[in-house]
Amino acid sequence: MHHAHRAAAALAAAALFMTAVAVPAATAAPPAAGQVVGGTALAADESAADESKGEKVKYYVMKSSPDGEPEFLFQIAERYLGDGQRYTEIFELNKGRVQPDGGTLTDPAAVLPGWVMQLPDDAEGEGIEVGVLPTGPAAGTPSGDPSSDGSAAPSVPYYVIGKTRKGETEYLYLIAERFLGDGERAREIFKLNEGRVQPDGGVLTDRDQVEVGWVLQLPEDAKGKLVKHGPLPGPTAEPSASASSTAGGADAGQQAAASPSWVVLVLIGLGVLALLGAIGFGIVLVARRLRGREEPFDDSLLRTDTSASWMVDRALRVLLASCEREGVEVPGVTGVFIEGGTMRLRLASPASPAPDPWVANEDGQSWSAPLARLQSAPASEASTAQFARLVTLGMAETGRVLVDFVRARGVISLDGPTRARHEVLRRWLGELTGNPWSNDPRVVMVGNGLPQAEQAEYLSAIEQVIPELGVGDGGVLVLSQAPSVTQQDLLAARFADPRFTWVVIVLGESSSAKWRIRAGDDGWLRSGFLPDVRYTEQTAVRRAGE
Repeated sequence: MHHAHRAAAALAAAALFMTAVAVPAATAAPPAAGQVVGGTALAADESAADESKGEKVKYYVMKSSPDGEPEFLFQIAERYLGDGQRYTEIFELNKGRVQPDGGTLTDPAAVLPGWVMQLPDDAEGEGIEVGVLPTGPAAGTPSGDPSSDGSAAPSVPYYVIGKTRKGETEYLYLIAERFLGDGERAREIFKLNEGRVQPDGGVLTDRDQVEVGWVLQLPEDAKGKLVKHGPLPGPTAEPSASASSTAGGADAGQQAAASPSWVVLVLIGLGVLALLGAIGFGIVLVARRLRGREEPFDDSLLRTDTSASWMVDRALRVLLASCEREGVEVPGVTGVFIEGGTMRLRLASPASPAPDPWVANEDGQSWSAPLARLQSAPASEASTAQFARLVTLGMAETGRVLVDFVRARGVISLDGPTRARHEVLRRWLGELTGNPWSNDPRVVMVGNGLPQAEQAEYLSAIEQVIPELGVGDGGVLVLSQAPSVTQQDLLAARFADPRFTWVVIVLGESSSAKWRIRAGDDGWLRSGFLPDVRYTEQTAVRRAGE
């Protein structure tokens, strides 16, 4: 019920806000041309320019996340719309539109830093831009060239700025060193791009001040896999505010100020519509809170970074597609490691060569691929059930670590202080039941003192469920204490069948455990077979809308 109270308070605040804004706005005369509003001089032909350039909308320039991983639409929707599932709305708004680097959005999971995403009108949050939507360069016209002779835009080498493996924005010296072989040639890159308007409206004026998503033209001898060639991407049009248009706009502004009645009516109408929209949204929100949503866990559950899950899901589907295309068997994957801009798969059995875009290491024990390639490569729509027990453990020094729990082929013990192990268990259960590749497993809790999960079954003894632990879809069995010798034998008989896909987790010490993991109050997970990882460094967020 506290959700309903909070929604009602938000509704009241929205109504008061719209009433306070609509009335003064409706009675105020429009600013005259040249008048400074919010620090910007208004051009007299602004409305005409808006009609020719497009309406002002809310948009966001895609960046990389702090750990260097690319952002995803699910993450953007979760941040600015309060519901990750609304990523489909962002996709529909931007599908098929040419991006500043010349690419086109055709897959909601294939987006790149520097791309511009139009957002729904109700998007809110830091990082949102408002204005005419930047797009790719006009066909046949070089970016920023005012001529209209119809000549083809020159093809030049360029690079879209991203982040380093440490999550820092790349700088010119590093880019020059990477693509020109000499960091001192950064001054050449600066001279080629100084003063040019970037996709987000920024301008390069300082060699040390660059942003993720900016497009840098490179010298002709630039070389590297990430160097692109083509017409230099840029904003659709340059802003215009000539002295003559300002002078002409003064008369127009004075005429509008003399007869503002139609403006008053329009603004009042917009205020009423916005108020009604706020009321409708509040009613829907309250209704959703009162009836509740079908979520697997209670409000205390913290989910891990959803955007990273969608990125891994797409990579797994690219793996399926590449194996299907080249007629090779999909390898068993024991672990997934995201290391900077690369994803590495640890295989259950050596396999070489690997299908493109994957590359096998020397012994064939692992395959790697750049994340940028995995975002653009074809993805399969086939079932990902074979990866259904893949779980994020946390962040190691080299990056994110995921492990397939089925590969334990036995009991997994999770030991440590009660608070720490309960937190880790909640995260594991959230991933086992909520990841895109999960298959809605049955969750059974046996014993006392276990975290509460809404859709879990609670039993008093393991014997009540062991007869039902058969092959098939499998599930997750959580025990509050280590199994007895007899119970160990019963479980061992089940694990002997390779088709058995249940995950058995003991909350506490277990001498019979195949994997032993300890959660510390310091936020670290430690085991004898994996690098130490910090489970608290995952981007923990409440479920969307909570």
